[in-house]
Amino acid sequence: MRRGLAVWGVVAAGLWATPAAILAQEPTVVLDGRVVDADGPVFAADVTLEASGAVAIRTASAQDGRFRVEVPAGLYTLRVERIGYATATRLLTLRGPDPVPVVVTLQPAAILLEGVGVEAARSRERLRFEETAGASVRELSADDLRRVPGVGEADPVRAVEVLPGVVSTSDFSSAFHVRGGSADQNLILLDGTPIFSPFHLGGFFSVFNADMVSRAELASGGFPARYGGRVSSVLTIESDPGGGTLEVDAGVSVLATRVAVAGGVGDRDVRWRLSARRSYFDKLLAPITDFPYHLQDLQGVAEFGLGPRDRIRITAYTGDDVLDFTQIDNEDFPLRVDWNWGNDVAGVRWDRDLSNGRLTVRAATSRFSTGLAFPDFDDTEFRSRISQEGGGVDWTVRRGVVEVGLGAEVQDYAYDNLASSGGTVFSQGLGDGLQLAGYLQTSWRSPGRWLVEAGARVDRWAPEPGDAVVTLSPRVAVKRFFGPNARWAVNGSLGRYTQFLHSLRDEELPLGLDVWVLSGARAPHVVSDQVQVGVEAFPTDRWTVSLEAYARAFDGVVTFNTSDDPNDDFDDILVGDGLSWGADLFLRRTDTPVNGWLALSFLKADRTFPDVFSGALNRPEVTYAPIFDRRLDLDVVLRFPAPRGWEGGLRLNVGTGTPYTRPTASFAAYQPRVLKDGGRSDWAGETEDLAGYAVLLGDRNADRYPVYHRLDLSFRKDYRKGWGVLTPHVDLLNVYNRRNVLFYFYEYDRSPAVRSGFSMFPFLPTVGLEVRFR
Repeated sequence: MRRGLAVWGVVAAGLWATPAAILAQEPTVVLDGRVVDADGPVFAADVTLEASGAVAIRTASAQDGRFRVEVPAGLYTLRVERIGYATATRLLTLRGPDPVPVVVTLQPAAILLEGVGVEAARSRERLRFEETAGASVRELSADDLRRVPGVGEADPVRAVEVLPGVVSTSDFSSAFHVRGGSADQNLILLDGTPIFSPFHLGGFFSVFNADMVSRAELASGGFPARYGGRVSSVLTIESDPGGGTLEVDAGVSVLATRVAVAGGVGDRDVRWRLSARRSYFDKLLAPITDFPYHLQDLQGVAEFGLGPRDRIRITAYTGDDVLDFTQIDNEDFPLRVDWNWGNDVAGVRWDRDLSNGRLTVRAATSRFSTGLAFPDFDDTEFRSRISQEGGGVDWTVRRGVVEVGLGAEVQDYAYDNLASSGGTVFSQGLGDGLQLAGYLQTSWRSPGRWLVEAGARVDRWAPEPGDAVVTLSPRVAVKRFFGPNARWAVNGSLGRYTQFLHSLRDEELPLGLDVWVLSGARAPHVVSDQVQVGVEAFPTDRWTVSLEAYARAFDGVVTFNTSDDPNDDFDDILVGDGLSWGADLFLRRTDTPVNGWLALSFLKADRTFPDVFSGALNRPEVTYAPIFDRRLDLDVVLRFPAPRGWEGGLRLNVGTGTPYTRPTASFAAYQPRVLKDGGRSDWAGETEDLAGYAVLLGDRNADRYPVYHRLDLSFRKDYRKGWGVLTPHVDLLNVYNRRNVLFYFYEYDRSPAVRSGFSMFPFLPTVGLEVRFR
């Protein structure tokens, strides 16, 4: 299923000529600005430079209020706008080789505030529309995250399920699938640092505390060459270091209690935020009974400036889940088990603003581990660990309408898996790998007409055990604007993506932990060729619409071999390939009391593996729909005013039932036995004590569960006090108590046979309380 690299080589070869075009541009001037109000930086302000009455360039202020643009020398009008503030204008004469600093202070304006929560997202969406050719990117702000109904508290990863192209297969798992990719093919970044398996309670909810999150951004396709290591999507979680003043956010929900504290260091341009979270049922129920489970995590972020050009950001996270049955009385629970899992993440990033671009240096470490121990059985051990350490350099340079990005990185991976008992090793995997990568990314724009991006990524992967491989991943994207004010655009992108690790977790189980392996002697690397085309528009300031079609091929996907040979160390993994194609529609309305979006997705996905249930020596291949092949998936998310000053949120999810393998019949299973008289062998048949029954299965995943649909509501209200804000909130999941099927049970030992089922969430009301001290 792989295409020859020569096809892509023709595309990539022309990229190296692009830097020469930079030298031909006229001299430019860098405007280094910052937008503030009386309380500090202003995020997502709309910044426009006009020359002779026409828009020369447009951007938005970052989280720290900063913006940086490069334009030809001359006379400009600087216009800064942000909903809730009066428009600020400045007349600027830009000349000279040095960056020109400017600070714009916005004054509050007496306007209606209903649209405040969505205006930042709209502004960023419009800027992304104008500045990005190929990537399919959707963003959820911190405000969006809190207003999507959830289980007790806001969850950035569960909220991603409401975006187009994203499928979740179970109410009990927050793992997600994007456009036919498996869950392990999503690159999840915390402030640019990869994080493995970011879930608590076996996948029930994510490790990210919403009080620490500024925004969540999902690139579901067409992402540029600087991103590597995964083939399906990139989910970026950006931490919020606060505004530099003392702030305290606290909350209690049915899941956990949490607190986040933010502050700064005087006028030294230092901002930080630190959070802690812990479940409390083990402590609350301690006087009554032993509750064996708890979770806990710590997360922190700090950002500080080293002069006008340099900024450093440090991010750290550590978290653990502990399921401990060792302290429970043997009479209550005879099998003592100690099971724990968790993540440790740390990263640092240095950004330096250059006269015509930016230099970024980054380093990070990330680790995930799980272990299962039985104190009464010292010879039994189950463990799984994976770690990643590395760093990289990114350099971006801009000259007029041309931008070039260069980067390099090195990543060191290691994994260790073991399942043993009684001196027998049932499964084992141990290895490491060194990844060296470099990329070139270029873009050219004709404002209001064309935007072209092209790039290529080269990865060298050296596993142990296994042979080193070198892969080339070229990518190209084109966008053509048209219509009044360039509000409409058609776009297309083509790219190759590569991945060097896999998770062997059975995705058909509602809960579970990832077991990671690296490609090499045990498993191949994944190569995915992808194409997408679409139309995107901002027909009015209140409406956003996009429609995209895509196709993806996956070569080198793996699954666990359920009929492996225990004597063969390299027989526990099956290798196959996959294909997916579909279309995503996204419609969003902002700046009105009732606002929200609609996401409608169509997906056709399949996987092809050797048939492990075939008795043939050369196993034939079987092609089937994976568990995440949900053909139609509709999400409607609304935010609306409710009575008595409450604010309401709504989510309606309707989707095709997920596929499953249907048992078609049962039959008596005969088992061998040894008779006492003379040691003769015999067969226990249908009427014997040892008799059992076997099930005849239909074609794999050829049937589907009933249509899934669920309506969730949320209500919250801010009570503003002199010391801060008190916010109670109520979440109502599955309002009309739809019994969505998780899986079926078949009892063929009864006559007639009986089918029963296990449902997902019933009607589930939860309450919580948030407190903000300012």
